[in-house]
Amino acid sequence: MTLKKSSGRARTTPVLIIHGGARGNFPTEKMLPLFRDSMKAKVNEGYEMLRKGASAVEVAVHVTRLLEDNPIYNAGRVSKIQADGKIRMSASLMDGSLLQFSGVMNIEGLKNPIDLARLLNDKSTRVMSDRGAAAKAREWGLPFKSPYTPGRVEEWEKEKSGKTGTVGAVALDNLGRIAAATSTGGRGMEWPGRISDTPTIAGNYANKVVGLSATGVGEQIVDFALCAKVAVRVEDGMDLKSAMTKSFREARRRDYHFGAIALKKRGEYSAMTTTPFMLWAVHDGDRVRVSV
Repeated sequence: MTLKKSSGRARTTPVLIIHGGARGNFPTEKMLPLFRDSMKAKVNEGYEMLRKGASAVEVAVHVTRLLEDNPIYNAGRVSKIQADGKIRMSASLMDGSLLQFSGVMNIEGLKNPIDLARLLNDKSTRVMSDRGAAAKAREWGLPFKSPYTPGRVEEWEKEKSGKTGTVGAVALDNLGRIAAATSTGGRGMEWPGRISDTPTIAGNYANKVVGLSATGVGEQIVDFALCAKVAVRVEDGMDLKSAMTKSFREARRRDYHFGAIALKKRGEYSAMTTTPFMLWAVHDGDRVRVSV
């Protein structure tokens, strides 16, 4: 990672890494190009914002919003339906430079849950759930839109939970700031009131050194304290690859099923999973790399 001087201040080459969820199987031939094109387009758009000077928070939120709006993922307007026939969404944001976490749990009907997490990030109350979160979203003028789609309704009627598809982004801006954002529609057919890992620091975490976003079985991510655990190891001096490798080796021994993307302040990045496949992409300033 190179450092550039600008107006007497060292500037970092930006890096952006994003994910579209861990899966229990490899994408079909029909879905592969859709995933590949989507990941490339979104990581390129986010990186262009970073290149022009946008903050890590702005970019992490923007790219996560794009992923929420795309029907091939399980977040935002095409989230999975729960056991009672309702769709409830969760999202979170952590500004690593300020060590501030914000999140929304089980909100219904909000077009982009990540936008509410962003608005909560500088408030005294930074994590909210269901009706209270919805009331604040309306007060602040965020758009609501029905997330129900024919495909999701058909899936629910057949009582199939399908595959996971949580989305997230971790950005490093040209001032060396890190932010992580994550959004999910849940696992499908879960009990109403279930809380996933997404609105916790197990599933989304950033500090001044590293940022991470997780995807997979939420209860296992929480049990393992995945993102916070890796971040502590890196902050204590372990290099990112070693911290991720050690953590995922431990996870495999426990038969946990999840994945994560991670990005360190000097630009090192990592993407690992214990599942058969995880969709991710990274732009490091030199090239775009996609997992498919």
